[in-house]
Amino acid sequence: MSRAISHVDAARLEQALLAGIANVFRHRDQINAINVFPVADSDTGTNLVFTLASVRKAIESQPGRSLPELLHCIADAALDGARGNSGAIMAQYFQGVSESSAGYQVLDSRRLATVSAAGARSAWSAMSEPVPGTLPTVLEDFADELGRLATDGVDDVRELFRRGLERARQSLAGTTEQLAALRDAGVVDAGAQGFVDLLEGIWQYMRSGRMPKFSTEALFSRTANTAEQPAPEAHRFCTECLIAGERLDIAALRQQLEALDASSLVVAGSERRARVHIHTDSPGEVFQICGNIGEIQQQKADDMTRQHGLMNHPGSVAIVTDSAADLPAEEIERLGIHVVPVRLNFGEEEFLDKLTMTPAEFYARLSDAAEHPQTSQPPPADFRRQFELLTSHGLEVLAIQLSGRLSGTLQAAVQTAERVDAENIEVFDSRNAACGQGLMVLWAAEAAARGWERVAIRARLAETRQQFRTFALARDLSWGVRGGRIKPWMEKLARRLRLNPILTASPEGELVARGAIAGRSRTVEKFSRYLLRRMDGERTYRIIISHTDAEADARRLRELILAGHPQVDACWVVEASPAVGAHAGPGTLLAGLHVWNPPERRHD
Repeated sequence: MSRAISHVDAARLEQALLAGIANVFRHRDQINAINVFPVADSDTGTNLVFTLASVRKAIESQPGRSLPELLHCIADAALDGARGNSGAIMAQYFQGVSESSAGYQVLDSRRLATVSAAGARSAWSAMSEPVPGTLPTVLEDFADELGRLATDGVDDVRELFRRGLERARQSLAGTTEQLAALRDAGVVDAGAQGFVDLLEGIWQYMRSGRMPKFSTEALFSRTANTAEQPAPEAHRFCTECLIAGERLDIAALRQQLEALDASSLVVAGSERRARVHIHTDSPGEVFQICGNIGEIQQQKADDMTRQHGLMNHPGSVAIVTDSAADLPAEEIERLGIHVVPVRLNFGEEEFLDKLTMTPAEFYARLSDAAEHPQTSQPPPADFRRQFELLTSHGLEVLAIQLSGRLSGTLQAAVQTAERVDAENIEVFDSRNAACGQGLMVLWAAEAAARGWERVAIRARLAETRQQFRTFALARDLSWGVRGGRIKPWMEKLARRLRLNPILTASPEGELVARGAIAGRSRTVEKFSRYLLRRMDGERTYRIIISHTDAEADARRLRELILAGHPQVDACWVVEASPAVGAHAGPGTLLAGLHVWNPPERRHD
């Protein structure tokens, strides 16, 4: 007969939680497979794994803490690492457990029941629209059973936990009938399953005393998703941010977010730190509200429609790029291209390029800005989240990035790829930018859709890299000087001689001048003649024309090029990235030219 356990101290709790987390790691794929609510995106297991990985790291980082110190650290770690709806709810559960145990050095059966109930109440409070039959239901039923048993005099923590686990299993099974989405799919709630897996791991450790081995495969292994689930119907972007402050007004934050056209709102945390999870079509509105409440320390907006499309992704290779590439929106959708946004800053305010700040908003802000806007590379976490998502769906990744001579974006992607899955993720230096980079991405995505392997796509791009050409008509070089991309002497010379330099990417990927147009009149016509002289009259081209707040000029340039060279497969006009506009300034025209040789279809 197993010896009774009278209490749990910090050391015992550490080991129990580590065992439980290891069990969730092992069951990630099964949790993903049953994820149908609130959005059928097959990522609940992955989100819980990354949330609990943060908890695990916190536990292992500093042994010997008191129980309140340990639980405080766990609550903060869960909040920092929380991902997705279930991750945010679990973070709030740990927050409630931590706050209610502040005066305890050990947990006996009554205290364990008390802090579990506090955690469950806290989890319910995080949800804007609580839904029975989900994770908080099982948290509450587990806590209620512990409370009933403790009141009945069950002092053995081992027996208390065993019977609490039995109740959690029953509660989990009951979720199927509580939600129509679960009943129709014949599954239990995925987040609740993750919590029961955590409890099962703890119970296995309590019975055997053996600590299971951890494997990082749950973090980075690939899982093919074959289940056919409906696409998100209500809102497109899964938006999250972490904010910090001295006295965060959580009630005001929740009230303002609830007024938005949004769904799946979860606000977890305390007066010091809070994490927001919400589904919306306007991530910028969410970040603006959060920024008014506290300091934003993390922010992201993931396209759930794109994530759902991974279930039917053509080919075995996903193409990733950054928002410096100028791409037609319809081609991004058609080819399933994944774009990681560059960051834009006006003073202390940070925006996600083309996502929380559109080009129109950027130029409106630029005209009144006291400070010159700055750009920065996406943080490694943005690449990591994108790479993990794609590889977890069984895809290899080819990331085609802005020239390494122009930005640190390439290096951030390389370092992240090496940490996530160096075998299945490859980063390619386009040595280009804007339209030329966009044309390279389009060709690669066409090849991937036609069955090309990653190695073959990369090899062809390396062979033909110089065929993707970018030309920029810069009418005001002062913007480039402010952004550090143009030498001051170039700007002075161009201004004095009334020249409009034509800039292009060198073979090494640097920005260089390759010509100039004299005078300030008829510059669009002169630029079109410059481009036509560099096109082979016998070849068919793909062309992207982008502009910085100069749409009429861009459309005029398109007309002139098509009139002068009708052999064109496609010629798109797009708005240049605000990240480009920050350095080029308003009125710049860019043109990308590529001799179009479509990738042939390949079969297995």
